[in-house]
Amino acid sequence: MTRKQATIAVRSGLNDDEQYGCVVPPIHLSSTYNFTGFNEPRAHDYSRRGNPTRDVVQRALAELEGGAGAVLTNTGMSAIHLVTTVFLKPGDLLVAPHDCYGGSYRLFDSLAKRGCYRVLFVDQGDEQAITGSAGR
Repeated sequence: MTRKQATIAVRSGLNDDEQYGCVVPPIHLSSTYNFTGFNEPRAHDYSRRGNPTRDVVQRALAELEGGAGAVLTNTGMSAIHLVTTVFLKPGDLLVAPHDCYGGSYRLFDSLAKRGCYRVLFVDQGDEQAITGSAGR
């Protein structure tokens, strides 16, 4: 039987804590973690990079979306940077709205000038501008 989205969302992470047996996943706010030896980190070394709470959320998102995994980032800009640098390569064209968030505009422009990809800013209200960008 396939579980409903609401069930997946509510039950993700419940009874998953093998170390302490917590029924509801605890919230790990901020911490550093000890290493087993020099340059031998455990699964987590610093909470801003990842922690058990984020692991639970990522697994839940992956299950909800039917994905193989999920990645949480600290900001929208870091998500944009991650996606554009992982999935676009030199010569690829990124079509973006000319009136997008200023930080996004500057990031896209900066990475394009470095040769990471090409970028074309278009007026999303102009259908010809959008369809015309497809052949570039």
